[in-house]
Amino acid sequence: MNMTTAPESPEAAHLAKLRSQISTDMEAMQQQEASMREYEQRLRLLVEHAHNNRPAPQTPNQYFVTQGSDNKNFDAEWEKYNRAHALLEAARRGLCDDRLALKDREEQLQAREVEVTRREAWVKVREQELDALARAREKAEAETKARPTFTTAPFLAARNLFTRQQN
Repeated sequence: MNMTTAPESPEAAHLAKLRSQISTDMEAMQQQEASMREYEQRLRLLVEHAHNNRPAPQTPNQYFVTQGSDNKNFDAEWEKYNRAHALLEAARRGLCDDRLALKDREEQLQAREVEVTRREAWVKVREQELDALARAREKAEAETKARPTFTTAPFLAARNLFTRQQN
């Protein structure tokens, strides 16, 4: 199965296009993941800073609330992070599915290439058989035309006799 000698098929071109799309998608997702890590690190620093600046609670079982806007901003930032993380995970799952589909498609193409090669070999052998059969028929016809048969010989002799008398 030498793919370099055969011209590139539309399916191979489509697969190459899909490969390039997947690689660019992977790069974009890696950049997004790095951005998310940086964002998470900043959020953790903000949370740590917020914990360091809070006054100690009066009793261990009592919940305390900081200023309303800070808590809302903090919750909003975590919500953004969770949504971005969910989107990243969904994109990863999609990429994994795409990889599996691409692998399956490559296996199908390889099996099809083997089948086409087998068919081409069969067609070549069949063409050779038909050529040999045609040559054998032509040879047999030439032999029958060259020597007259028992049933046609008297008629040929009579024709030759009459054509000589007329000349």
